[in-house]
Amino acid sequence: MHEEKYPLVSHPHDPRFTFLRSLQSASGRIKSGKYLIEGIRHVSRCFEQRVPVELMFEIPSILSNPFGQRLARRIRQSKVPCIRLTPHLYQQLSLAAEPQGIGAVVRQRWHELSSLKVTRDSLWLAIESIDQPGNLGTILRTAEAAGVSGVLLLDSVPDPWDPACVRASMGSLFSQRLVRCDIREFTAWARRSGVAVVASSPRGLFDFNVFRCRWPAALLIGSERSGLSDQLLDVADFSLRIPMRGDCDSLNVAVATGVLLFALSGRRQ
Repeated sequence: MHEEKYPLVSHPHDPRFTFLRSLQSASGRIKSGKYLIEGIRHVSRCFEQRVPVELMFEIPSILSNPFGQRLARRIRQSKVPCIRLTPHLYQQLSLAAEPQGIGAVVRQRWHELSSLKVTRDSLWLAIESIDQPGNLGTILRTAEAAGVSGVLLLDSVPDPWDPACVRASMGSLFSQRLVRCDIREFTAWARRSGVAVVASSPRGLFDFNVFRCRWPAALLIGSERSGLSDQLLDVADFSLRIPMRGDCDSLNVAVATGVLLFALSGRRQ
């Protein structure tokens, strides 16, 4: 690879690096419509899912994994623009305890609510006001494992492109259909598509262990602190609770989501 086609960025004020740094902030991601990924697993899954990669950055001295080296070579051969970073600059972009030496700039992919295809047994996840990116990333990973058809974000709080969310999703972010809509739009879509709306609430009417849902269905999850808004609870067709034992009165929202998603998914047949 010729040096001029694969330049080294070594100064923190280089516009190419300041752009990468800007994607660590919500405002930078909103303005550009792009986000950062870092690590071999994330870049590999992104490439496998044919998500548009705008730029690859790497440190050859750190990228010692043979699979990672082959991956970087494939991306360069696909004509994606590439740059090298010094270890000091790369460290400022990485959340990993042991950086792997490869990352990328990726364009955000949103889907229109009207484009979603609802099948007879599809399961959807609708999220309101989850502000911890690590929890959101774990939820996206769990949603993929449970066979969720898509994730609907019902307000502006959840940011799936936050670096901590991207990292916690372990690559599941790239295969999900993500939709941003408000409660009114979601309610109209669910009614129009015949989707049963199932709310998660500590005061839910049904014990999730015995609940039998009608399909297709959408599970509603709210913030760990305050739960779902009254507006969403009012539009739900059913409300589920997870019985607690001992002195515990709540679960981490990502754990609760996993419990409910797998319970619902296992009863689709």
